[in-house]
This record gives sequence, structure tokens and C-alpha cells, in this order.
Amino acid sequence: MRFTVDKKTRVRGFDLTPMIDVVLQLVIFFLFTAQFGELARTEIDLPNEPGEQAETTEQPTFIIDIDAQGELYLQSDPISLEAFVSLVSREIERAGSAEHISIRVRPDRLSRAADLNALTRRVAELGVARWSLATVAPDGRATP
Repeated sequence: MRFTVDKKTRVRGFDLTPMIDVVLQLVIFFLFTAQFGELARTEIDLPNEPGEQAETTEQPTFIIDIDAQGELYLQSDPISLEAFVSLVSREIERAGSAEHISIRVRPDRLSRAADLNALTRRVAELGVARWSLATVAPDGRATP
């Protein structure tokens, strides 16, 4: 007579297929979003200047590019100075004050200072005091 039951314990493995699928989808997502971020930039040859060394995590409200011919671009789309000023004034109204607005200007190294001055003068007339100039440090690092 046999009183003990011989039970074989089976060790069940984990099915890693769903986890691999999720990881692959995340990799694809981040590759696409990184590529879209690059598509929104105008090809600009930034000035070689040391710039500010402090790292900023705050994203500017607007990033405006000035090419070598003095044309303005907002997210790779051409825009006139008047249209940009109108856009900034609407954003000031939406935000409540100009203190909440920051602008990053990306001028081409060959652009005229008069074009940059005209842009900053018009933005300053609206009360926007927080703006920065994007440059490339001599060692090749982009600075805000």
C-alpha cells in the first residue's frame, strides 16, 4: 500500500514575449519622437561664442530662428516680424503677463545684427524681458 502521492512539481517559466513587445514599442516611440524634434529645427549655423554655462531645464515659450538673409522662422516655418509680434502679444494675453514669456533666438552666424536688434526691440516693447541667444561653444557644445 502506498500512502504518499508522488507529485512532480512543475516549474512554470515566465512568458517574456509581452515584455519584449512593450520594450520594442517604447524604443520605436522614442526614436520617432527624437526624429520629430530634429525636423522642427531650421538648419542654422550658430555663432561660436562661449555663452552661458548654467544648464536650464525650462523650455522657452518660443524658439525663433534668423537665417543669414534675415528671414525669421518659427518651428521651421517662415514668419514675418509683425506676425511673430502678434503671436507673442496673444501669448502674453493668454499667460496674463509678459513675465511668463521667454524667447530663445537662434541667429545664423552670417545674419545681420540689425535683424536681431529689430526683433529684440519689438519684443522688448511688448514687455518681454526673458530672452536668450543660442550659440555654439568653441568646443562644439550648443548653449542656450
